[in-house]
Amino acid sequence: MPRVTAAHEQAVRQRIVDASIEVFRELGFQKATIQDVVRKSGLSVGAVYTHFKGKEELFLEACACEMAAQKAVLVGQIADLATVTDRLRTAIDFAIEAAVFRSDEGQMRLHAWMMAEGSTDLRAMLGDRRQDMVRFAQAVLCTSVERGELPAWIDVDGLASAFITLIDGFTVRVAEGGPVTPDEVRREAYSLVDLLLAAPMERPAVTNGLRAEPESRGLT
Repeated sequence: MPRVTAAHEQAVRQRIVDASIEVFRELGFQKATIQDVVRKSGLSVGAVYTHFKGKEELFLEACACEMAAQKAVLVGQIADLATVTDRLRTAIDFAIEAAVFRSDEGQMRLHAWMMAEGSTDLRAMLGDRRQDMVRFAQAVLCTSVERGELPAWIDVDGLASAFITLIDGFTVRVAEGGPVTPDEVRREAYSLVDLLLAAPMERPAVTNGLRAEPESRGLT
């Protein structure tokens, strides 16, 4: 009997994952079955269960692979861009495209959110995904601050987290209210970037009031 190599096993595993990504995109988590993955991959049921315990584990792996692939593409797109405007625009356009206009990816994300309450592993994976996206946004903003393109006083951590929340919010908005146009979504996202790019290099005194404790603002 020929010896099964680690490379062969990895290739089989990746074939299963690639098939599962297509199946979950087409059918969603609830409707998809292991048999659908078997048919799409051209492998046996035994081969699938050799590498994965079941549908949830397959879904976790499919989501993780999708997220890693998206990040790699985005990193490549912005690596050589010279200006902060181009880097921010490219990052936002990419995120909006994935979240809103690639309906299959948006559906996978929604299914993951819906399932997260009942799955500790999935909730942890989604938390890691968000943190990874926030860290990426932080790196883009920090680079721009270091180059003197953005003021040093801006809250990089807060902005990065807010932008990721905004992008994820577009996915929910489409699910709740139906399709949106590219111009509509980009106008809203760019409006925040406009304010960021217009920020003066010295922090305006008026912004200090936003950070004040509620009692000092007469809100108690």
